[in-house]
Order: sequence, then C-alpha cells, then structure tokens
Amino acid sequence: MIFLSNVAKFFHGKPLFQDVNISIHRGDRVGIVGPNGAGKSTILGMMEGAVTPDEGEVSIEKKIRMGVLRQELVAGTDGPILDEVTNFSEEVRKTRERLGQLEREMAHLSEDSDHAEALIEELGRLQHEFERYDGYTLEARAFKVLRGLGFKPGDENRSWKEFSGGWRMRVALAKILIAEPEVLLLDEPTNHLDLESLLWVEEYLSDFKGALVLVSHDRAFLNRLVNRIVEVERGKATVYTGNFDTYETTKSMQEEVILASYKNQQEKIKRIRKFIDQNRVKARTASRVQSRIKMLEKIDKVEPPKKLKTVKFSFPQPAPAGRRVLEITNLKKRYGSITVYDGFDFAIERGDRIGLVGPNGAGKSTLLKIMGGVIPHDGGMVKYGHNVTPGYFAQHQSEALSTSFTVLEEATSVSPGIPEQEIRNLLGAFLFSGDDVYKKVGVLSGGEKSRLALTKILLSPPNLLLMDEPTNHLDISSCEILENGLKRFEGTLVLITHDRRLMNSVCTGILEIENGVAEHYLGNYDDYRYKKKLMEQRDEDEAPSRPEPEVDTLKQESPKESRKHRRRKEAEDRTSLFRKQGPIREEIQRIEKELAVKESRKREIETLLADPAVYEKREVLMPLLEEDPLLNKEIRQLESRWEELHVRLDEIENDRRTG
Repeated sequence: MIFLSNVAKFFHGKPLFQDVNISIHRGDRVGIVGPNGAGKSTILGMMEGAVTPDEGEVSIEKKIRMGVLRQELVAGTDGPILDEVTNFSEEVRKTRERLGQLEREMAHLSEDSDHAEALIEELGRLQHEFERYDGYTLEARAFKVLRGLGFKPGDENRSWKEFSGGWRMRVALAKILIAEPEVLLLDEPTNHLDLESLLWVEEYLSDFKGALVLVSHDRAFLNRLVNRIVEVERGKATVYTGNFDTYETTKSMQEEVILASYKNQQEKIKRIRKFIDQNRVKARTASRVQSRIKMLEKIDKVEPPKKLKTVKFSFPQPAPAGRRVLEITNLKKRYGSITVYDGFDFAIERGDRIGLVGPNGAGKSTLLKIMGGVIPHDGGMVKYGHNVTPGYFAQHQSEALSTSFTVLEEATSVSPGIPEQEIRNLLGAFLFSGDDVYKKVGVLSGGEKSRLALTKILLSPPNLLLMDEPTNHLDISSCEILENGLKRFEGTLVLITHDRRLMNSVCTGILEIENGVAEHYLGNYDDYRYKKKLMEQRDEDEAPSRPEPEVDTLKQESPKESRKHRRRKEAEDRTSLFRKQGPIREEIQRIEKELAVKESRKREIETLLADPAVYEKREVLMPLLEEDPLLNKEIRQLESRWEELHVRLDEIENDRRTG
C-alpha cells in the first residue's frame, strides 16, 4: 500500500535521516518511536504524501482511503461538531446535502409529475453511493465515537470553535475514525485524551481491520496495538518485529552482542599491535610483522552501540512533612448548577503515591486544583498537615511560561539562591544541554515547553507534589527520566495521567472518582484493574440470568424478477421510504436547532451563576434560579424525543430491508 524506498530528508544541508526503507501492507500495525526531532512526524508525512523526500521514492497505492491525525490542529467549520464529524469528506458532504434536497422535493411531488422518474433515478444513484460509505448509520456511529472520546450529550450540537484545543483534536480524531479508512496514520493520538477515552480508543483500534501506523510515546498503547516497531534514531530507521516491550528486549540483546563483538575485536587488535611493536625491529620476524599490519588494515571495525545521551536524575528532596499530609472532610464544590462534590472525604498520608482515575468530567482535575489551593471550594474542610508545601503541575502549565525569557532565565526565575550549575544540571535531566539553555522560550516546541514547566516546579521542591498529565508531549526517553525521578522522590505524590506504565511504576494506591464519590484501591494501576475485574465478575455471577432472545427466521427471497421490473420496484420502495422518513427527519432537524438554542442559553446561565457578584443582586439571581431547572427539563424532553425519532427511523429502515 505504501512504500518508502531509500528516502532521505535534509534540513539546512544536514541529513535528518537517510536510506530509510519502510513498507506498509494491508493489516500491518506499525509503531514509530524515537527521540523528539528524530523525524518521526516527517516519515508519517511522507507516508501520507504531504512531505516530499529529498532522496529516494515514496509509492502510495492509488485511490487508497487514508485517515490522518497530525499534531498540528486543522481548523473546523462553524457548524455543529456532529456535522463536522459525519461530513468526513467532500464527497460525503455533497451526497448528504443532495439527498436532503431530494427528500424535500419528493415529499411535495406528485407521482405523475414529469420530473418524478429523473428524481427517482438520481435518488437511486445517490443512495447507492451513500451506502458505500455506510451512510445511513453515520449519525449512530458518530454518537458512539463522540461518547467514547468523552463528549457529553448535547456537545454534538455545539460548534467546533466552542471547544478548547485538546477537545478540537478529539473532534479531528472522531472524524477520522468515522470514515473507516483503509490506512490510519496517527501522530501522537493519546496526547489530548484522558485515561478513559484512551482505553476506548485503544479498544476501537484493536478491532480496526485496516493498516495502522502510529507515532506514540505511550508504551502501554504501543504494546496493545502494534506488532512492528520502526525506531528512528541518529539518522536511521531500524525495523523490529513485535510490540514495544519486544523491541526494547531485542534492542538490548543486539546491543549486548555488538558490545561483546566490539570488546573481542578490541582485544584482538590489541594483541596484534603488541606483536607488531615487539617484533618490528627483528629481521627474522619482519615478514610476520608485515602480515599482521596487513591483517590490521583489513579488519572490518565493529562500532560500539551508541547510547542516546541521558542524565540520571533525582528530585532535590523536599523538607519532611507530618504524618497526615492532607485531610479533606465533607468537601463541596459546584460550578453554577453543576455539583461536582457534595460531602467528599479523603485523607493522604506521608509517602502516599496516589493515581486519580475516573470517567471524563468526574472532577479529577478539580480535586487536584483544590488540593493545591489553586481554586476555592464551596464547603467542607481542606486541611494541610504540619510543614506541608503543595506544588501543582497543571495540564497546560507550559502556557504560563514567559516567551521572552531564555530557558535558563525562566528556570532561574523560580529558584533564587540556587547555584546556576545546579539549575543547569536539572535542565540537563530534561534534555536542555549546552547552548539549548540560551534558547528563547518562544521558539521551543510543545514537548520542550512541557519539560521546562516540569523543571520549574521541581526547582522549588514541594513535599506534596500534585501533577496533572505530566507526560503530555514528552518523548519516551523523557517519560523514563520523569518515571525514574518519581521513583526516588521522597515526598507525597498525587497524579493524574493516561500513562498506565507510569502509574504501574510509581503509584502505591489508585483513587477512583465517579459521581462525586471515591473508592480507594491499594496497589498500582494493574492491581486496580485486576480488582475491578473481579468485582465485575462477581456482580455478573450474582445477576439473574436473562432469557435468550428469540431469533427471527429469515424470509425466503422472492423469485427473480426482470431487471426493468426490479428497478421500478426499488424506485417505488425508495420513494415510499422517503415519504415515511421525510416528516421524521424534518422534526429531528427542528429539535436539533431548538436544542442548540437551549444549550447555548444553559451555558449562559451557568456562566452567570458562577459569578459571585450575581448572588448579591436578587433581582438578577431569582429569575436565573427559576429558569435553570425549567430549561434542564425542556432539554431532557427534547433529547428524549430526538432519541425516539431516531429509533423510529431505524425501525422504518429495518422494515424496508426485511420486508
């Protein structure tokens, strides 16, 4: 399907990589790994056909359907994201629009009209085209994917521009998955996902039948989804069979073999040189010396394995805290009319390493911010223990960096009194070495900014470290540096991350949050999943058995009809179908428009109710408090009616197919 033959790419006259050979066939599942800046995204761009190699050739099968997720965000439309997702190609969009026009025209067209036959003919052709894309299940599939990616009911009617960058990337991913292409090229697809959404995407991709190529720093994600690893490093691309763990093992074994060969050869060279030095002046051994010299010249030198530069790193250890680090009692937190916590209790002891997990919107980041004193709570008690200093690393902390500062100046700004060499040592741990520390923050990549933000909080070491997605935009080597540092960190840690390997490595407990209630599990993430599975199995065993549904017998096919008669009957069936579905589709469109208006008003009310100043103006507050529950009720009624109409559409479609 896709072939890269001896390709090379140069930047400013220097090779990024050379002599790269990669082939992607149907059903292949390939992971591309390597340090930041090695050229992973460039190779993915060549596979897409968007990047031209400076040397070599790229062959892409004609008319192949690709789904491509880039790290750079592609702008969406101003309409609802449901339209953005379902109109995944220009052809689909035009077909859907024309089908809609035909529906409206045929709903008001008499059977003896002069235009009826032409419209029926066009309708049949477009329906056949639409069915090629499985078009009649588009909206159902779109809802499934959007829910899996963490979008809430009603979000599908909001426009693309209303969402943040991370959620826009999820829209882009949904659009790609809905298209069901033959090849998926995904560049860091997990960066903007929480753990629940990541697990859903992982399950979805595990069932994907096409070819999958992904660039990712998530080692557990790679282990689950790929069976071939392409390592891009030091200007070369090396292919390994197996998942990420197999690649690491194979590479380590290869390096041991090469190192042993290098040492053996060096010993041999040393013996030959010793013989030459000892016998160079002796006439009787002159011929043997010359033979050894020629032997030395002909030796094909073995190069020792080259290790990427890494820095062993440990956090500057913080001052010790008391035994009880943090105590939360009867916590209450609301955003307008939305209650996140109402009576939440939890305590953290010194040395705990807790991973927060739970569905999207459960309040994990809110809880972490409350723990760090970043946002206030509305009731209850949040009490720090003796000598506790919290330090909060935000999911978007890199956005708060001063772009006019150099890396070194930005790091020094939070660490007065610490010698510059110590600061540079810590920067070196996150791969800012040499002159890199004099780069302006404004020119750094997203990954570099994340590493710098991590460095800043570690230079002012807290004994209660609160981290929200610290591995986002880090490459694998940087993730490993952070992981090793956290293992040796002597303070207390509370962590939100979608990196399961990091949780398995550092966490001693998992706190699952759902509907404002927490359940604490001892152990790491794998221990938590094992216990959850046991509990789910127990619940299934205790549940009453359900009767098996009756299976309808298949109706016998009708005798073969003449081609002309069959086409006429199919046209009549389609006309009948659209007359039945037309009013239902019109009502669905009306409800969607009404929902969009009411959802917009609901967000306005929530914004107003989140403003403390509003509570001082009774004449403003009381109408809002009265309108809000009525609006919620109307939205629920509209959503219920919308679902009923879609069920009715499906029933009509099924009746047509089975009748």
